[in-house]
Amino acid sequence: MKAILAIIRLLRLPNLIIVYLTQMIPYWVVLRPAIKRAGGIPVLRTATFDLIALATVLTTLAGYVLNDYYDRNIDAINKPGRVVWGKHLPANLGLMSYSGILVLVHLLAFWIDYQLKPPSHWPLLVFPGVSFLLFLYAWQFKCTAILGNMLVSFLCGIVPVILLLPEDRPLWLTSFQAPEKMQEAVSLVWLYAIFAFITNLLREQVKDLEDFTGDAACGCNTLAVMRGVRFAKIPAAFTGLCVSILVVILLFFWVQTDAPMVQVIAGFVFLLLPALAATGMVFWAKTSNAFTTASLFVKIVMFAGLFLLVRAWPPVLGYHGI
Repeated sequence: MKAILAIIRLLRLPNLIIVYLTQMIPYWVVLRPAIKRAGGIPVLRTATFDLIALATVLTTLAGYVLNDYYDRNIDAINKPGRVVWGKHLPANLGLMSYSGILVLVHLLAFWIDYQLKPPSHWPLLVFPGVSFLLFLYAWQFKCTAILGNMLVSFLCGIVPVILLLPEDRPLWLTSFQAPEKMQEAVSLVWLYAIFAFITNLLREQVKDLEDFTGDAACGCNTLAVMRGVRFAKIPAAFTGLCVSILVVILLFFWVQTDAPMVQVIAGFVFLLLPALAATGMVFWAKTSNAFTTASLFVKIVMFAGLFLLVRAWPPVLGYHGI
């Protein structure tokens, strides 16, 4: 039973769902409706969007599998119940699984490129490029101060931006018909990107603090290991403060633009309060459990932000009908 639970945790299904929603919501709720309202014809159909989303999710999964393979000795100290490779499954199977997922991602990239026929051939650049950067992160950059956190957060941030690439021509054409509305839609997609980047950066910094013991024992030179936990808490708390300030700006904008009071209250409860709680916990934390709780608050902000960043939801939910 423990082996089955460990393998299920290896998949990180909640994180994969967040990755999917980070593409689905900005595109089907914001970008595509804006293009259609401006008289444009979106490039993506349901099938092609699903291919892009699947390639993105599988790229993320491949990164998780490889990361767990390289971190198996560190996790044996920090999270012994979550170790899969070398404990419940042969370690070399981890590399085989990673390679198999990667081959599938590259096949999907070729199929997306064949379906869309973009002049820039962006699918053949984006998905292999992101896969390579995730490999570098798991292999080398994870155990570096700041650089690893910035790299993986950047890769999280580009997840919603990928959907701008296939729609570049419709966006350009409709920008002449409804410039303000299209600018608002594209800006909201970029807001998702910024939100994903900064919240993931905070989560990565908190994880480094939480995993200090195993990282130090295995020679993983994170900022907490190199400069100490007390020092590493300062930039993490600063990032938490930046997240809180971003949420305050959003709340102020919503109030000024007469957003529904339900949205403002939900933003205060599910975005601002958890962000402030995570920031305070990181700054005053004394134990690893405090960092674990702070990480939970960050996840609440990340998940709630997926739904609350949208200024107005369409009356009928479900992307097939939008």
